[in-house]
Amino acid sequence: MEILKDIAPYIVSIITALIAYNQAKKGFKVEIEKLETQHKNELETLVKQHEIDIENLKQKHEMEKELKEQEYKHEIEMQKLKSETAIKEKNEELMGNAMSSVMGNVFNDVLTGKITAQDLKKLSEQFPNKK
Repeated sequence: MEILKDIAPYIVSIITALIAYNQAKKGFKVEIEKLETQHKNELETLVKQHEIDIENLKQKHEMEKELKEQEYKHEIEMQKLKSETAIKEKNEELMGNAMSSVMGNVFNDVLTGKITAQDLKKLSEQFPNKK
């Protein structure tokens, strides 16, 4: 009996410790489950936000792409217009030079007597003045 009296406080302490351990374990389990649920919800929210962000970036990229395509088309049109204008100016210059040369030759032929007044009249009838 004496042994029982000696070990009784230890037995009570061990039983109390086991009860406290079980209660703490249950509390920790509940806390861990709560944290897991909370983290799971936060993770789902982050994933959804990232999906939204990715979609927004795709839309932004598409808009930038369309803008660049429009700028490129505009640049091509401007280059085309510049080229057409340069070609027209060159053609007009060449026509002017050709007409000057032809008129110079005609005038020279008139002065030298190769072309008569009748010949000039025929030429003016064949090539009427365009106005």
